[in-house]
Amino acid sequence: MVLEIDREEIDCNNVMECIYSLNELDKDILAVLSEEEEMTSSEVAEKVEKDQSTAYRSLEKLFECGLVYKEKKNIRKGGYYFLYSLRPLDKVKEEALECVDRWYQEMKKAIEEIDQSNL
Repeated sequence: MVLEIDREEIDCNNVMECIYSLNELDKDILAVLSEEEEMTSSEVAEKVEKDQSTAYRSLEKLFECGLVYKEKKNIRKGGYYFLYSLRPLDKVKEEALECVDRWYQEMKKAIEEIDQSNL
């Protein structure tokens, strides 16, 4: 039996979902950030109609994944807030391609090491 990949199922959205483990909210937030230069977590929460803490958790995940920037802004009378913005698409694509290349090399090596004893 030969395994086939349904090429019609492979598109930008599901590749990004796979590489970065994105859920629907993460993708919604990326779409919102693509419309604005920078936003606070409360502004994002309002746009995606979610609680601020929920939006914040997703924004932090996207920051940890390297998909968004996070910039700390100080408030004159004390305190601070963060502004989130999308990272440049060319950088994200470059890193995603590197990730896929590493995955491919690891999978190829693992397949080459298959022998009768580990089947």
